[in-house]
Amino acid sequence: MKRKIYFEIKYTALFFLLLLGFVSCNKVDSPVEPGTQNRGSLVSSSFLANYNTVLIQGLINYAAGNQPVSVTLKYDVDVYKIIYRTLDPQGNLTIASGALFVPKGKDNLPLISLHHGTQTARNGVASINPLSAVDGLTAASLGYFALVPDYLGLGESTIMHPYHHQKSSADCVIDFIRAGRTFAQQSSIKLNGQVFLAGYSEGGYVTLAAHKEIEKNYSSEIKIAACAPMAGAYDLNLTAKTILQKSTYGQPAYLSFFVVAYNEIYGWNKLSEAFNSPYAEKVRELFDGSKTASEINSQLTTNISQLFNQNFLQSYLGGTETQLTAAFTNNSLLNWTPSAPIRFYHGNADEYVPYENSVKARDYFKSVGATVELITIDGGMHVSAALPSIIGAVNWFESLRLNKQYLALRR
Repeated sequence: MKRKIYFEIKYTALFFLLLLGFVSCNKVDSPVEPGTQNRGSLVSSSFLANYNTVLIQGLINYAAGNQPVSVTLKYDVDVYKIIYRTLDPQGNLTIASGALFVPKGKDNLPLISLHHGTQTARNGVASINPLSAVDGLTAASLGYFALVPDYLGLGESTIMHPYHHQKSSADCVIDFIRAGRTFAQQSSIKLNGQVFLAGYSEGGYVTLAAHKEIEKNYSSEIKIAACAPMAGAYDLNLTAKTILQKSTYGQPAYLSFFVVAYNEIYGWNKLSEAFNSPYAEKVRELFDGSKTASEINSQLTTNISQLFNQNFLQSYLGGTETQLTAAFTNNSLLNWTPSAPIRFYHGNADEYVPYENSVKARDYFKSVGATVELITIDGGMHVSAALPSIIGAVNWFESLRLNKQYLALRR
């Protein structure tokens, strides 16, 4: 049975670690003054737990399995749940949540926003289970002020998660950075102005979407030092067409999530047109936030022609299904010129998110003069390439942090 590396710790292991006494929890709600109704405003903060370096190293080793990991942890970490205000896909003010990881005994901190992969269960996020965010714990233990947003539709947010919706993905990150900065100010935590972005799978998409939105519209407020999108679907039509031309796909929940989320966002009423029975009748309820992706997969089929209506498939692949094609085009991310350097990471044997996404992204951004690299995990599949990618991104960020002349230009 495969060990799922990317930031998912089994509850039995979590229980065992709790029994060992490494975790101290003392949850205290700390609401801010009422009346603030702006994007990015901090609604409340709650202390969740403190984790020491021994526990964090144990989590890293557990996640790594047999893969070698070289990370020198430095600080114990305090974790807080943050509730803040952002916008829903229709532009209405709403709340979202996330976890904030703070190194103890360290000041003058760089900020890093870390973005998780596809999650369908509302409670499977860092603000509810901080130990699921090994990336946040690791970054904070290295000395970063680490933010891990839950995203809309997860954690405290009860709307449908706007899966791979460019604007919503970016807005929840931008507004969490604002709320995190407010928390730091109120807690007398000094930040040094450096901002790093990283994420894997859906988090890779969220990372690049946030980078694009920040540099296009918020560059005077947030100056990105560097960005590491990993194994993301940056060209959605390329991704969909590559997958839908196959006979089977091992993660039908991912494919279905696109159609269900876009159907909700754009008000299409297209589910009975897109899916075959009996999936058309039940697919919306499968994404109500109560089920994991594995549980959803068990109620779908990996056979693409059985899952999707043949007329719908043929129309999309033939270019006559204009609504979905246009939505994928509008939510793809290869139509701008980054200023901050980007380093993509991707396994070239990825069976869920086509490696061609990162090749095309690298080639496009090079063509418009951006500073960009692609680090290929040779033979890496979607799960097995995760940890090498994440450690590679961390080491890259650390090398940039040592380059004071470079970072002085990125503040």
